[in-house]
Amino acid sequence: MKHYLEVLLEAVIDTAKILPLLFVVYYLIELIEFKCAVKWKKNKLLQGNASPIVGACMGCVPQCGFSVICTDLFSKNKLSIGALIAVYIATSDEAIPIMIANPSSIGWLFALIGIKLVFGIVIGYVSMGLYKLIFKTPRVVVADKHSHEYSDQSHSEINEHLENDDSKEIEHGGCCHHHVESKTFDWLHPLLHCLKISAFILIINIIFGCITHIWIGEDALINFLDASLYLQPLLAVIIGLIPNCAASVCITELFLMGGLSFGALVAGLCVNAGLGLIILVKQNKNVKENLFIFAMLIIPSLIVGYALNFI
Repeated sequence: MKHYLEVLLEAVIDTAKILPLLFVVYYLIELIEFKCAVKWKKNKLLQGNASPIVGACMGCVPQCGFSVICTDLFSKNKLSIGALIAVYIATSDEAIPIMIANPSSIGWLFALIGIKLVFGIVIGYVSMGLYKLIFKTPRVVVADKHSHEYSDQSHSEINEHLENDDSKEIEHGGCCHHHVESKTFDWLHPLLHCLKISAFILIINIIFGCITHIWIGEDALINFLDASLYLQPLLAVIIGLIPNCAASVCITELFLMGGLSFGALVAGLCVNAGLGLIILVKQNKNVKENLFIFAMLIIPSLIVGYALNFI
């Protein structure tokens, strides 16, 4: 019991150290999301040739709100598939705030952001090219409740109908069920979100502490991680596909503790699009298109993850 209390105390202290800085970072992120969400929806570059670049840059803002908004725009045919995939790949959800709160990881943070930004742009353009090659027809939105009405309509009639539907805005909630496009700044949400993420970090610290100090031992764990180096990117991608902020917290914390390689970190976070994937499956009823998007996230992420492991 004494060893468990020591692990618990150490985990609480480690979590408490980063709590103040974590709150400041989340407050600033919330402010950016509040200022930019509506302007982002009206951006004229969302569908053009530069859309993957714009998408990747906006995806670097570590908030699930942008992936949710972009998925909604994509379902309404107001965002290119290249921009959507660029946003998904570039976003890091909780990784950036957690790494900022750990000063020793700042170098890794810059490397992570740079790789994901460039990778998001490249895969965004590749996706646009492959989409034209595979589907061979312009993208047409199929809305769930109106799909039976669209089957005999022309593209222009469909687009006109969708524009009329835009007056009925859908309210999307972020990971803490806050409205990501609210007209008033939510002062309470950064605090609640900070406490929620801190709770995840505390739990992971306790579990990892028990593994290294009580259950397995540090030397045995290091040997296991060295032996499983080739499986780490695959496992990280599986965790990253979980549509919850806990996934990015888990991947980032395991990396900071030495439990994951940098290649696995990049691979897991490249597929981690937060709640965006849930909105995609819910609103975009084109199953083949959704499978294409998932493939363009998973396959390139595995490739870059394993490539970084060999460097």
